[in-house]
Amino acid sequence: MNTIIKNDWYKDFFAGLNCLMWERAATSDWTRQEVDFLMATLKVQPGAALLDIPCGFGRHTLELAKRGFYLTGIDISAEYVHKLRAEVAAQHLTVTVIHGDLLTAEISSGFDGAYCMGNSFGYVDEAGMQLFVQKVAGALKPGAHFVLNSGLVAESILPNFPLTKHYVLGDLQMDIRNTYVVGDSCMATELTYSQADRVEKQYFKHYVYTLSSIKRLLARYGLETVAVYNSTEQLPYELGDAQLYLVAQKS
Repeated sequence: MNTIIKNDWYKDFFAGLNCLMWERAATSDWTRQEVDFLMATLKVQPGAALLDIPCGFGRHTLELAKRGFYLTGIDISAEYVHKLRAEVAAQHLTVTVIHGDLLTAEISSGFDGAYCMGNSFGYVDEAGMQLFVQKVAGALKPGAHFVLNSGLVAESILPNFPLTKHYVLGDLQMDIRNTYVVGDSCMATELTYSQADRVEKQYFKHYVYTLSSIKRLLARYGLETVAVYNSTEQLPYELGDAQLYLVAQKS
């Protein structure tokens, strides 16, 4: 891949067919399973204040709000934020939606739990991730839990590194070309979306962290890892598992 991918690629990445693909890919059953998992591992009851960072189009935020939680969601995508605010208003839910960059947005404190789902951990380099973790830790009450989900940690993605992938969701297709930049421990990806006569390309890069480096980074800001799973069924995470669900607790 010869394209130079900007460090702030994520600022305009989530738009157009890219947004539509992710909305179609996330089924309601999958969302309910993950929300059940979040409620169990965050150890929270309805009425608790939760932070969804980043919230995307709000599939977890909306489901948790329907179950009686008070949600704050932050996302940089204007398209996603607009859609989520419209859904919140239409369903009369108690949700605060913030349009902003995770690294610079003002986040209040006193949350009973927080979560980062769907590969968002790793969008930026180590300095950026330190700032992100510091913000999350500062937003949580002592004893509160944080859940981190990713399919792009080193132990998941590197054993069988996928050079290409192809997905079809109805009339929408997505072709993926991946390159691994060894010197930067980073995956560079070209995405091509097609729907009828419409074709869009997007590029992103994702820094690949090992599980141990993630645990050390969390611990640096008072978030001690208490469990590591490979699914919402809470099975132990092992080398080559497709997904990581890490649970940490603020000291």
